[in-house]
Parts: sequence; C-alpha cells; structure tokens
Amino acid sequence: MESDKYLENLIKINASLTAGALSHFASSGLQYVDVPQIVGITGACENVDTLFKVGNRLDLPLFFTQTGQLALEQALTFSKGVYTIIHSGRDEEEEDERHLRQFRLTEEEFDCRMAGMGRENYDEEKMFDALLSHIEAVIKSMIRRVLDDQEEILSGYYARSRESLSQVLDWPFLKVSYEEAVKLLKDNGYPVLSFGDDLKAHHEQEVVKLINANFGRKIHTLPVFITKYPKEIKFFNMKVSTKDPRVVLSSDLILPISGESAGSAVREHDGEKLKERLLTSNMFRLHKNRGGSYKDFSWYVDGLVSAEKTYPHAGFGVGNERVLQFILGLKDIRQASIFYLLGQLSGDWDRTRRGQIHLFSTHKKSILLSIGPTIDKKRLFSSIKQIYNNNTVLFATEKTHKFLKRNGVTTTLVNKISEEKEPNIKTLLEKGAFDIIVNILNNNKEAKENSDASYIRRAAIEQGTTLVTEVEVAKYLFAKLADVHLNGNGESRKIPSLPLKADFSVGL
Repeated sequence: MESDKYLENLIKINASLTAGALSHFASSGLQYVDVPQIVGITGACENVDTLFKVGNRLDLPLFFTQTGQLALEQALTFSKGVYTIIHSGRDEEEEDERHLRQFRLTEEEFDCRMAGMGRENYDEEKMFDALLSHIEAVIKSMIRRVLDDQEEILSGYYARSRESLSQVLDWPFLKVSYEEAVKLLKDNGYPVLSFGDDLKAHHEQEVVKLINANFGRKIHTLPVFITKYPKEIKFFNMKVSTKDPRVVLSSDLILPISGESAGSAVREHDGEKLKERLLTSNMFRLHKNRGGSYKDFSWYVDGLVSAEKTYPHAGFGVGNERVLQFILGLKDIRQASIFYLLGQLSGDWDRTRRGQIHLFSTHKKSILLSIGPTIDKKRLFSSIKQIYNNNTVLFATEKTHKFLKRNGVTTTLVNKISEEKEPNIKTLLEKGAFDIIVNILNNNKEAKENSDASYIRRAAIEQGTTLVTEVEVAKYLFAKLADVHLNGNGESRKIPSLPLKADFSVGL
C-alpha cells in the first residue's frame, strides 16, 4: 500500500534526523539527561491551557510535560551542558496543518563556561550569540545526516534535491530583530502591526521571504532567526536585555515552508528579577486563577536560581517534526509526524469516541468532612471507610482529620479560617473545591455566627453544593457513592432506604 511505503520512508528519514542530532551533541561534549515525562505546572511552556492532565491515585495536579527545560536547568548543577529528546504534548482541540498534539522536542541547556566565560566576566550578549550558534549547529547536523543517509528517498519520493538543501548547510542563517521584522512587515502589506503583537505563521514566512530578498537570495531560501521579542509575550525566565529593557534575549528560528522550528533564550539568573517576572506574567495569572500558587515554582526560583546552584546559562528547544517538514518540503506538518500517522491507523483520536472516558475511569467526588462529636465520627467511620480510595478525594477539618488518621484513613487537612494557613477552608470554599460537604455539629454547643461551621454551611448553600448535616443521611449518601462499584458476583449492591427523617440542605 502507498500509505505503508510513505510511513516506511518517513521512519527512515526520522531515524537519520535523530542520529544527526545525537552525533552533534556527542561531539560537542554535552551530557544526555532523561527528564520526567509526568510533571507539575513547571512542565508548561507558555500556555497552561494546553497541558494534558494526568490522572493519578494521589489526585495530584500532574501533567504530560510540554518541555524538559526546567529539569535540564536542574541537571546543569552537575554539568556544563545537557540535552534531551522528549515527547511533548499539547491538548489541542484539533490537529491541523500547523499543530500537533504530540511531537518530539530536542532540547539543550548550556552554561557560560561552554562559551568561554565565568560568573566574573559574564557577558549576556556574547551568551546570546553562542545560543544562536548552538541552534544553527544542531539543525545543520540533522539536515546533513538526512542528506547523507536518505538522498535517494528525498529525491525520488519527495522531489527534494540535495542542491537546495545543501545551500542551508553552506551559508550562515540570517538574523533580524523582532522590532525590525515588525517595521519590515508594516512597510510590506501589514500596516496595522505594532510593537508587542505576536507574529503569526504567515507573518513569519513573509519575514523569511523579505529578509532573504534583502540579502539577494532569490533562489534558495535560508532560515531566519527573529530575535529579541517583547518581554510581555515570552516565557517568564527569559532574560530581559540590559541594553533594551523592553525585550528579552530570545530568538525563534523560522524555517522556510514549516515556520517556527526552535524557541530559545538566555535564562534569567537573578533570583529577584526572575520572581518578579514570574509573578507579573500572564502564565502565573492563569495558574493562580486555577488554584495554583507561587509555591509550585519556588523549588526553581528560590531553590535553584536564587541559590546560584547553576552558572548563568541559555537553552533552546527544536521541534523535530518542523525540521522534518522543511526537509521534505511538506505544507502539512501532520504528514511529517509518525505519531499522527500511527494514530490514524490505531484510531486513538477518533472523535466518535468522544465522551467515553467514563468507561475507563470515573469522576472522583471531592468531599469535605467536618464531624463534631466523637460519637458521630465513630458512627460514620465504617461508611467513610467504604468510600475511602473509592472514587473520592477526602478533606477534613482538624479533629476529624486526626480521628480518621488514627484509624487508618488518610485525608487532606483543611486549616481553620483564623489560622491563615493553606490549604485553608475559606480559600477552598471560595474556589468551590468540594462536591459534597458533610458538616455535623455538636448539638450541645452553640455555633457562633462567625464560626467555621457557620461559614461552611453558608458557603455550601450559596454555591449549590450538596450539604449534609445529619449522620443517617451521610451514611445513606456514602453507601450510594460506594454502590458505583459492583460486588464480587458482578451484581450491584442494594442501596439502603432513605431515612424517614432527614436533614439535608442542597442537592441530595
């Protein structure tokens, strides 16, 4: 079959491209490092909305990594230069001719010692020049190895001549600053563009064409580095230029046909500046709105950068499929992706299966337990044990948390409002963190209007959260939740009858 032959050829070319990268790194003295594939929020590039969420038994906020950058920066504590090749994931609604859900990312981080500097004579502009040289070298090594190994397939199957691709190897890549690129575009058909706008794919290809024309190159088009982007539209740890505080020392490499193939930057090595950039970034704003905090980044900002565990450094990531797309001269990146083509054969991303995830995993209920009298804790314990680790995530106020812990049930402690420690009951309630709230009061004690118990009940009612205030109703609800699983005979357990006298407020 023609499709089989196409995939066979692509696999061979891809293998050569990877071999080219690996041989370059080996000859450059860089150390290969495996980086985690499942990570926290620090595995995001710039858009936290496209992170693939990873379910786990501990209900931790974990994701399929988009970049190994920060992990490589950790590894720089042990080496002058490191690299890795990861499978990066973007939770895109659709894959199209420019966007993939899964792709390979070749990443490198190197410190100033590889550029002939130390802390005492560090020069950020010299580091930036070294960064662009490192990117150009690995891209050329990838292309050279494909030409050497697969020339017959390239010319016979893809109509790509050695001559046109060799031009990319023989000449230095071209460069233009972001500001100069915007001015060039404004003068050539894009008058509404202004400094601070994010360049789109068609803008980038126009820049490649215009810059090559300015250099007198009309037949064979060279890649172009667009450098020094506005700091507001780039990742928080890119170093702000000392010469021009409007921009960061970053660069995107734009390949003819395929577009942006590499993103890169000198990293900010001043801990205070790094923290300020993080806290004022759009990425952090989105993360905070989703319940995150600075603590999620403190290991990197405080524990690594501020502690000066690494030398000043720089790094980049190359999208392998974008390089393949350029080499093969393909308009559609999906045709340069082994992941995409194999996925088409397996049907893993068939949209007719949408919404069927419940067949493989059920939604977990988030439950807050705040049970006053010890006798009620004991009465409810067997029911709580029944749903423990059974499609539920359990939170508990202090005394309930300690009681359950002594009896072998682990919950997440929720701190009182007055304690001002996280996780705090007020913060969680404001974010609507709970599906169900069980709040059993000690009838022998009057609950003050401003007490945690009063606040819990009011918040539950205002948010429409299921609120249970009676032990018997709580037992019934827990039994019902437990019933989502079948017994050993494959038969559903009988749901107990609803008590005749029930005190529950919302949604049951």
